[in-house]
Amino acid sequence: MNDVVSDTVQTAAHWNAPPPLPRRTRWWQSKAIVRHINQRISGVASDGTEGGDLALLRAHNDGTPFARAVSVGCGAAYHELQLLKAGVVEHFDLVEIAASRVAAIHASAAAMGLSARISVSSADPFAGAASGQYDLVYWRDALHHMNPTLDAVAWSRRVLHTGGLFYMHECVAPSYMQWSDHQLDLAERVRQMLPARYLDNPHQPGCLIPVRRSRPSIAGVRATDPSECVDSANILPSVRAVFPNAAVVPAGGIVYMLALNDILANLDEERDDGLLAALLAIDDIYSDAGDFVYAVAHARKLDPAAAYA
Repeated sequence: MNDVVSDTVQTAAHWNAPPPLPRRTRWWQSKAIVRHINQRISGVASDGTEGGDLALLRAHNDGTPFARAVSVGCGAAYHELQLLKAGVVEHFDLVEIAASRVAAIHASAAAMGLSARISVSSADPFAGAASGQYDLVYWRDALHHMNPTLDAVAWSRRVLHTGGLFYMHECVAPSYMQWSDHQLDLAERVRQMLPARYLDNPHQPGCLIPVRRSRPSIAGVRATDPSECVDSANILPSVRAVFPNAAVVPAGGIVYMLALNDILANLDEERDDGLLAALLAIDDIYSDAGDFVYAVAHARKLDPAAAYA
């Protein structure tokens, strides 16, 4: 997945080949958390990180497929291919600059029998896409790599035809993951509630992970990926400016991303199902109060004569 990394870098290249990570240290590896997120954003507790998107997009179009969609910075296009497979989208124009990922997209599409329904490009989409050509602009874990965000959202509106849908499922963390003191306080309160055994460090068994998280250094984030959360703080303000009619669904994350990062390895999804449910309920309370890290937003292009048309 192309999800946002944390200050605990997961690539061996940065750490002289550390031991392999435990099986489940990140939220997207947890079936229970994924189902909870899907329930929150779409009302359906479906499996798979694509489940909530599938449900929402089907509802938006009354079950009719979007004829032509575009996704910029699609990575290996896992979610886009799932939308094609499910019949939610007829054809995807996929933009990805990494040659290795382009090859992976073609291989996956071929294996799924979807090659005829994709077009893959490494060209700059912001320079060449015509106005009004898409039914759906789909941003999944990629808009937080755009800089400035406002330009990418404005482009999204321009390339949609009237009635077309803007849809994003994104990390909306502070830029460069510079968590506020308040966010760190909320995550700390969750860790303080947990017995010590749940704070065992999966990378260094026998050592406890600190109760309070720290901010990553901006230089460290840039060294790992110069585009990581480069302008993510401006995603929601940009969406609201370009699409005043946008619906925004807070998707949580203070608990499942900040507080449970790494220590998720210590929660057994069957034995600790009650505890995990309680923690996710706290995450919902935080989200409803305006404290969240991920969000879904969607809006129709209603007026092509307005600003940003």
